Amino acid sequence: MMKTYIEDWLKEEKAGFSGWDFSRLEGRTMEQAIPWDYKNIVLNALQNDMQLLDMGTGGGEFLLKLGHPYEKTAVTEAWEPNVELCREKLEPLGIQVEQVFDDAVLPFADDTFDLIINRHEAYDVSEVKRILKPGGLFITQQVGGRNNEWLSSFLMPGYRSEYDGFAVKNEAAKFCDAGFDLLD
Repeated sequence: MMKTYIEDWLKEEKAGFSGWDFSRLEGRTMEQAIPWDYKNIVLNALQNDMQLLDMGTGGGEFLLKLGHPYEKTAVTEAWEPNVELCREKLEPLGIQVEQVFDDAVLPFADDTFDLIINRHEAYDVSEVKRILKPGGLFITQQVGGRNNEWLSSFLMPGYRSEYDGFAVKNEAAKFCDAGFDLLD
């Protein structure tokens, strides 16, 4: 039986992933339900005339499901395999692709975007504020710094999260201090 598990793991490792498309895992994973629908929240805010930035887009899989005009869309991504995928898949459509390694230094002019979306990507509050147009929206879905702490502690005795203080209460205060109005 152990040999079968090892063979399966090696097969999965060899298959790998492209971007953030995990569809080949459908039916083989379990997730806890969340009380919101990120895609619907974004779609309710998004209008065709808006300049949109998707921070940490992966391979652009989620972004493309939004159906936003490509010429009004930009993405950031750091991981080289995903950057290559974005350049192959998104740039030919007219979407601006920027490789970003430092969230405190984004390659965009002040007041560029009407809507910035960020699904689990790091961000710098002041830099988001700088590139967001007055009245613009920042929509993010983050995982708290203590997420899966119990599992990590089980697998790595003595584990301590590097992001223990990363929580909605602390982040909300940072956004308020930067002059944002929190809508939800």
